[in-house]
Amino acid sequence: MSILLAVTLAAASSVQPSCSWDHPGVNPYTGPTSAAIDRYTDIPAAVRSTLKRRMEEGQSDDKVTITRDGIAGKNKYDPTIRDMHFGAASVCATVTRSKWSAQRQEPGAVYCVDEHCILVPKICGNVSRINRKPDAVAKAPVEVPPPVAKLGDKLGDKDLGLVDAQPYEPEELTEKEQAERDRLQRQAALDAAKKPGVQEFELPETFEFETNPDGSLVVVDPRPLPPYLPNDGDGITPSPTAVPEADTWAMLLAGLGIVGAVARRRQRRQAD
Repeated sequence: MSILLAVTLAAASSVQPSCSWDHPGVNPYTGPTSAAIDRYTDIPAAVRSTLKRRMEEGQSDDKVTITRDGIAGKNKYDPTIRDMHFGAASVCATVTRSKWSAQRQEPGAVYCVDEHCILVPKICGNVSRINRKPDAVAKAPVEVPPPVAKLGDKLGDKDLGLVDAQPYEPEELTEKEQAERDRLQRQAALDAAKKPGVQEFELPETFEFETNPDGSLVVVDPRPLPPYLPNDGDGITPSPTAVPEADTWAMLLAGLGIVGAVARRRQRRQAD
């Protein structure tokens, strides 16, 4: 009895090396999904557990269309279907669908964890395995930009008469040429400084006085002299003199008047 039971179980879970899947739906898989996944012993146990849970919850990665020559979905798959389950526990290592017509299509769901992908056709539920290609997600072709027209090309039948731009190369000058260029640059700076114009004039916060031999007072500006610019020849060239505004002149004259009055009062006191 035990020998007969063992033979029956072996027959029930037989593995065939190759078979035909020419009539989907004729011999559907009737066993539990978890048992079919556990027969794929080359898949790690943790991955098998995740696949079983996702299949029970219906969380597929892709909805595909199975044809005679391929498996089409949002990802790319090899057309070969393997380890397909039939009946209660029969497994076919490789299956063919060569007798399908070119127009036949069968829907299915794909569940993938890492590189392990399970295919379940809708019509018969034959749990199977497929391979997803490395470039799983099809990428749109990259558009090559049109070539940029170069100077000197023709516009239609008309020749523009232009030439291609040449790369810039710095000019090499001798010491004499460089000295002449520097002289011209200095002269240009001096000419620009000599142009007429009105500049700001600021009064100092305090004034200093000096007494002339005749006893008169002279106002001395304590600020430093204006800067000088070197000219082309010997000596120095002073910078342009600032022209005071009208209100500045009035303030200056008023200040000089006050200074003169103070000086006269001081001379009277000294005389007394």
